[in-house]
Amino acid sequence: MRKTLLAVPVALCGLGLVAPHARATLNPPTAINFSGGPLGTLSAQGVLSAGATWQSNPVMLTGPAAYGTDRHTRLDITNAELILQKTTGLVQFFAMAGSYNFPTLGEPILPTPSVPYYYYGAVPEAYITLAPTSQFSVEVGKLPTLMGGESTWSWMNQNIERGLLWNSENAVNRGAQVNYSTGPMSASLSFNDGYYSGHYNVLTGLFSYALNKTSTASIFFYHHFGSTIINDTTLNHIYAAPENLDNSDTYNLLYTTKLGALTVSPYLQYIYAPSSVKLGAGYAHSDHVFGAALLTNYHFTPLWSTAARAEYETSTGNPADPNGGNNNLLGYGPGAKAWSFTVTPTFQEKGFFTRLEFSYVRVTHGTAAFGTAGTAPNQMRGMIETGLTF
Repeated sequence: MRKTLLAVPVALCGLGLVAPHARATLNPPTAINFSGGPLGTLSAQGVLSAGATWQSNPVMLTGPAAYGTDRHTRLDITNAELILQKTTGLVQFFAMAGSYNFPTLGEPILPTPSVPYYYYGAVPEAYITLAPTSQFSVEVGKLPTLMGGESTWSWMNQNIERGLLWNSENAVNRGAQVNYSTGPMSASLSFNDGYYSGHYNVLTGLFSYALNKTSTASIFFYHHFGSTIINDTTLNHIYAAPENLDNSDTYNLLYTTKLGALTVSPYLQYIYAPSSVKLGAGYAHSDHVFGAALLTNYHFTPLWSTAARAEYETSTGNPADPNGGNNNLLGYGPGAKAWSFTVTPTFQEKGFFTRLEFSYVRVTHGTAAFGTAGTAPNQMRGMIETGLTF
């Protein structure tokens, strides 16, 4: 699995996260500041939420029984996370700990207790920052991705579910990152392990420019050096990095603007998966994915808002090609196309919030989609999430 668009790399939701993503609907948690003794002033924040889901055409899962089962209905914790950080001085740090889930369009929804084990552990993000000036910093550790238009964590997003484009993006990577900002311009470069592969051979970069007080444009790139063979049996969790995506090059073009009570955040995504003799016969051909997303959010009152998202993806590949493994980049088979629509009315008063959501996904030209047989071309979901930020 894979990650509001701000003028410069500034604190996201008051958490010090540098990210290119669309502005979240929910108000940020209120930080509790306290003395950390020799560490100086620390701050703590948290979120606790639960959600219920109904969906058509649940997907048949394979693998160990502990992996969980996708089903028509589910009631579960969506977030139970605490955040501790230090945001002043030369040496700073950020740590997020707890349990979490990231329901995603077109993907099975796993039981929350399983997700930390199968993905990023009970401490999904933790890094140390050296900040010699207010404009320059270096981060090392488990970092949030710079890629894409959505955050990994649902309470940082305008929708409960992550979108189709997000599902092709990485979410957390281990490595080092350099950040610099001056005036309306900001830049971040990261050397990391891509899709949490454990192989440190990926360079990512994000460059943003504030066009004015309400509009920002950004460019992102992900470049993989060489060919990485990922051995699933060496990982201590069932989730393994998707080999075709980890070995790809990815580019994003992002823009956000605020027009009164309306925020509009479109972005484009292009993925190039090169052929590779080293990776085997399934990678005999190079293939491509193009995706487009439009995220909007309108605040009717300080308490009520509605977010909407529309997406389209198309991929190359021939289902009849026996060496077509590399081109199953969307997960629905070579040459698949998909589109989606999501709408999320939201109520929040201080730290309490409730969100409703309806989403629809349709896949065409795919060899595997939804339902126990993988032959249903569409999936609908209705969700409700309620909780507290504190």
